[in-house]
Amino acid sequence: MLYVDPFIPRINLLCTSVPLAACTHCRLVRSSERGANATLDLYEDFSPTPTVAPAVIANLANHVIHVVKRKGSVPWRGSYDMYLWPFPATTDSPGVLIGRVVPTTAGGVYTILQRSSDYEQTVMTEEESEIQWQEVCAVQYDSHVLGSTGPREMTVIVHAVDDSGLPIQTTETKSLIGRYRSGADTDPGIIVLMNKPPIFISETASYALDFGPRITTRLVKNFQLIHPHDKDYIVMQFGKSGPDSFALDIRFPMSPIMALGVAITSLDRKVIYN
Repeated sequence: MLYVDPFIPRINLLCTSVPLAACTHCRLVRSSERGANATLDLYEDFSPTPTVAPAVIANLANHVIHVVKRKGSVPWRGSYDMYLWPFPATTDSPGVLIGRVVPTTAGGVYTILQRSSDYEQTVMTEEESEIQWQEVCAVQYDSHVLGSTGPREMTVIVHAVDDSGLPIQTTETKSLIGRYRSGADTDPGIIVLMNKPPIFISETASYALDFGPRITTRLVKNFQLIHPHDKDYIVMQFGKSGPDSFALDIRFPMSPIMALGVAITSLDRKVIYN
């Protein structure tokens, strides 16, 4: 079934890097249910700030990204599906599947997918079997030795982009995680990000990281992403801000879909570290 999609401009925005010198502030709300029935909803945070991109606010108004953990048979069992919904939801405006987070069977590695170029057309398909996916991000968690303590370590791999946010074209056909493991230093087509290491406070025997006023609750799943060569530029930060809410701040070269996918991997309860 083909669907003439009024969401296309918003989908295009969600799948594009946040503009240079801008920061998109979002709020992720988890349902009160737990386990397989839990859902997540991503809203734009309209807190006034000079760094929020006005175009992003204007185009995402009255819409929400709804995340559902997928059940059922392989190949997508255990993955997380991202839908763009009108807000509030209406029966005549169904949500559109725009992204997916897929864990590997080995655990600790995730692939983040977004709809391919059909979202740029006037007409989209609603048949899932006809959707074309493209890999936009990969996340790898480094597990600690059993019995060790300390914060989690994560590596995030994305495609290199130009200043306008368009991916740099290469002839490489490997997955992002495969390219990273083959030698990130020699691959100009990828960007490797890492979580900013917290500072150990000897007086309290604990780790600390300055998240600013938007993240107010200590949690091992809170993190900031940086580039190893510029540790002062926070590409993305995610952390708990209330009983069932989280702050998500996104900067270039991440897109909202990439950032939400990375945040989902941090919340996935299968990732168990000290």
